[in-house]
Amino acid sequence: MRKLVVLAVSATAFLLLAGSTPAAQPRNDVKNFQHVFVIMMENTGYSHLVNDPTDAPWIHAAIAKYGVATNYFGASHPSQPNYIAATSGITGPNTDNDETLLGQNIVDQLESAGKTWTAYMQSYSLCATAFDHACGNQLYERKHNPFITYNDVQTNPARVGHIVDFSQLAGDLAGNTVSDYSWISPDQCHDMHGRGAPASDPCSFSNEPQLVQAGDAFLHQTVDAIQSSPAWNGNSVIFITWDESDFGGSGPSGFPDTSGCCDASVPFGGGHVLTIVISHSDHAARTSGVAYNHYSMLRTIEDGWRLGCLNATCDTANVPAMTDLVGPKG
Repeated sequence: MRKLVVLAVSATAFLLLAGSTPAAQPRNDVKNFQHVFVIMMENTGYSHLVNDPTDAPWIHAAIAKYGVATNYFGASHPSQPNYIAATSGITGPNTDNDETLLGQNIVDQLESAGKTWTAYMQSYSLCATAFDHACGNQLYERKHNPFITYNDVQTNPARVGHIVDFSQLAGDLAGNTVSDYSWISPDQCHDMHGRGAPASDPCSFSNEPQLVQAGDAFLHQTVDAIQSSPAWNGNSVIFITWDESDFGGSGPSGFPDTSGCCDASVPFGGGHVLTIVISHSDHAARTSGVAYNHYSMLRTIEDGWRLGCLNATCDTANVPAMTDLVGPKG
């Protein structure tokens, strides 16, 4: 495994969306969260989703109902660096290879603050070990599980035990045993990514509309389950984001959109993606045009729980917290 030592240190669609709800106003601080849920989807650009009400009806309803970051970006390409960015404030070596990274991550922060955490990975139960590269004919992919990448998780069986199959979420919600911090990675048939397979497979890369439909349905069911549970209380929040923009094109590594912000990886960012923020304590529909990325999402969680900062999230001048999209009001 490669090792990295980390030192702690469519314009029209945009205008329509931005005009549909009041613009949010940034606050100076972030209030304490009861529960945080992060749902990471895959490889779908901002304009792709906001211009596709047919295949993504729930997402379009959510855009009109909740908080929306209209100027949010992935931190890098390809997939894995974005998952690392959202959990440690770095991107690592910027590859999808199995990696071991040394240095602090959000697990360290959460546990130091007495917070509980669980990572729900769909199709993880198909794996023989926690370190498998892929399982179930590419349903589960290790690159979409950032926690197993960190050395201080890999080498700690108790921490590895916090990584579970997504099927456990239903029981945790029903039994009111959900952790303070919950990360959710759908499998490649439900995160809009797809897998290499014949066109007869609905999860094939070639079946893009079906993949968007399946991802939209996954989000609908998962958010409904969270909002119907006792865990949906106080100042709880759900972040729904996409790791990076669409694949395919002449850009670096095959990604046509390499835009970015907020200390994004050099030489290119992860592209413009949709991010929806659902706050239990602030139900108002609102949009934010502030430039954010996955570092900003991590910083928002850190600030809400007073966890300190990691790497890029310490750059408060260039990595703002998403204060205008999380509750409570004012």
